[in-house]
Amino acid sequence: MKNLIYKTTCGDDFSNVAKKCQQKATDKRNVQFDFNGITCIVSPTTNLEWLWRDYMNANRMDWKTIGHDCLPEYLVEVQAEIDKRNIEAEARAEQQRKEYEAKDKSERELFEAKTQGIEIDVLDKKEWNDWKDKNNDPYGKCCCDYAEGWAKLMQVEIAKGKTVKDCAEETSFQLGFYGITGFMYGCAVSMLAKCWKHGEELRKWHNKEYNHEGEGVVNPAVMTIG
Repeated sequence: MKNLIYKTTCGDDFSNVAKKCQQKATDKRNVQFDFNGITCIVSPTTNLEWLWRDYMNANRMDWKTIGHDCLPEYLVEVQAEIDKRNIEAEARAEQQRKEYEAKDKSERELFEAKTQGIEIDVLDKKEWNDWKDKNNDPYGKCCCDYAEGWAKLMQVEIAKGKTVKDCAEETSFQLGFYGITGFMYGCAVSMLAKCWKHGEELRKWHNKEYNHEGEGVVNPAVMTIG
């Protein structure tokens, strides 16, 4: 008899789904569910802790299906392969970390060299400083630092005869070391639109990128699904 299929949905918790499936399973019919591309099979006697262990190793070991008769311990050769692959994955992660750090360091040094001695052209210094004072937590400070750095980079290009439209996109990617989110980017645009000398031009360019010609600033992290 074919397994009963339990359909998972976005946001499901593995343990909760496994428990529900076990409640539906019978001596004659197992229940299976898909979790992030791994087929998980549950019977009334499946040890759910072992199933979770197998799920956590599935991608590393290229297992497409786990359960229902999970072993209490892996065979020696299987455990050895898991250990080997874990060590290899940790080495790759460490190498990637070093590469990211080197890239961030290089980007930061290039930014500092390009903007040395540059002061941001604000329309109202008090308003700009008040904005920074109100956003002095790590998240808010990062938004402010990104906005200020981006404005400086654009000013360097504007001094060469370019417009905001000519340089906004390119310079926005030269500050990757800040690691901002889409929402933070939208906040930076809002800050500059209100306080920066070229803010209105930036606002119009930004909004046009998202097919919006009206007032305000489009935040790319806010999406409407119709």
